[in-house]
Amino acid sequence: MREPFRLDANQFVAAVSKARGRQKPSLSAAAIARIREEYGNTVEPTARRLGEALQHERAISDLVNAAYGLTSDEIALMWRTAPPRMPLGPKEELRRLGFDA
Repeated sequence: MREPFRLDANQFVAAVSKARGRQKPSLSAAAIARIREEYGNTVEPTARRLGEALQHERAISDLVNAAYGLTSDEIALMWRTAPPRMPLGPKEELRRLGFDA
């Protein structure tokens, strides 16, 4: 389960069940209820905060580009040559900004 914050509650329960493997007995109704409760207490709020952080990252990126007076072509070049460790995904940013990825 590499990206639990992209899963809804049902998908999360299924992923937990799958991660337990075939050797373990299936989850009880009480265990499923507890997983759903924990999902609501932990995963949902974190996913919401990650979404907010992404919006802030994008806003900062746009402000920096504007502050440097970058043209559309320069911004596209920057994202096409961005290193893989960027906090924003280059392909997603190219799409968001209206460029072909």
